[in-house]
Amino acid sequence: MKIVCNVSVGNRQLPINKPKKHVKSTLALCKNPNSGDFCIILFNGHNKNGTKYNLKGNIKQVLTKFASEGKCTVQFKIPEHDLYISCDAIQLKGFLHLFKRVLENKVTSKELTVSSLAVTPVRAQDMAPRKLIITKRSDYPSKGFPRTLEELHINDIGRCSVDVGIFHLTKLRVLDLSSNCIEFVPEELNILPNLKELNLSANRLHKATFRQWSWMRGNLAKSLVLLNLSHNELVVLPNQIRKLHQLQTLNLNYNSLQALPTSLGSMSNLKIFSASNNSIKSLPGSLKKLRLQSIDVSHNNFLQHVPHRPADVSSPLRVCSLKEYASRKVLGARLPYPPGSLPVTVINYLDDAGFCVCGKACLEVFVKSSHNLMLTTIAESVSTSVGEKMFVPIDCYFCSLKCYNFALQTRTRHPIVR
Repeated sequence: MKIVCNVSVGNRQLPINKPKKHVKSTLALCKNPNSGDFCIILFNGHNKNGTKYNLKGNIKQVLTKFASEGKCTVQFKIPEHDLYISCDAIQLKGFLHLFKRVLENKVTSKELTVSSLAVTPVRAQDMAPRKLIITKRSDYPSKGFPRTLEELHINDIGRCSVDVGIFHLTKLRVLDLSSNCIEFVPEELNILPNLKELNLSANRLHKATFRQWSWMRGNLAKSLVLLNLSHNELVVLPNQIRKLHQLQTLNLNYNSLQALPTSLGSMSNLKIFSASNNSIKSLPGSLKKLRLQSIDVSHNNFLQHVPHRPADVSSPLRVCSLKEYASRKVLGARLPYPPGSLPVTVINYLDDAGFCVCGKACLEVFVKSSHNLMLTTIAESVSTSVGEKMFVPIDCYFCSLKCYNFALQTRTRHPIVR
């Protein structure tokens, strides 16, 4: 029996037993036709002849605590080597099961597909790939995607939907579906546990309905750090974007956006934000809460506000309903509310919330105001159009008069009380 895996070898005879870097290898469990003893042979690109490790009385320890994650360690007495093995969990469990039977002397020669030392390593082209790039329809795998994929690029082949086979790629970290004809993303995408980067640029996501953005939750809320939605003719960006709590880079360039969700300011991990070449008239005031590395809002239709003296809002706001108080708590604690957990009307009510510059949710009782913001106060690097100034208009929500009165120190303009 042989498996394709990544193996790192550690030498306990060295003063510092630092394992070498993991390399693609073939690990073969076989039987010596002369002596009848079993052994393991390790092949890789640097050792094509293979290293043989006898098994009879030569195993110091086998560590299988993380076998369900596709990892284990085999320690030999002679030589004093430790094999750190990483591969597909199903293959590894099958290998370890047979390995255990060999050590217990319960295996027959018929159970081993390889019964001699005349074993050859698996060719590089036969190894399960980690990265796959598809730029032609003829490149598309006829037997489905390898479960070992960590990076998948499907570009410019005219796909109109997301292949359901992608939802089974639990190791996938990078997914690039740019330059296709995709109109919406299925909700099942959010079951991927390790997806870090998602590129959906140059598609047709402007045709997606409000409910077809529900993929922005689940596991993606914890894992996704980069999202590219540029060149999609988007007119509206749904408030669900705030559910991607770990997002660090957001690209909205070359769309038709006229406004942005007020919830952007609640994405505390956001570091790189670009929304150039849109039709944005003002930015959400909640962005004041962020500390960005860079922001690009060049080539938009920002309004130029004439300075006005702020109106006096001295009367107290009306008392919030229990519904609003509860909603503020749910949104403030970032509690998940997947479809079916609450009535549809309540879910829509939560999704439509605005956000105060302090970060709290605003639903029915709030103060709204507009003023100018110097972009250099929220970002280290700022990109604007030629001739544009570094300040842009922002629309602010305030959850209370306390927040509003504090904002008067920053020269708020045109308040509207509801």
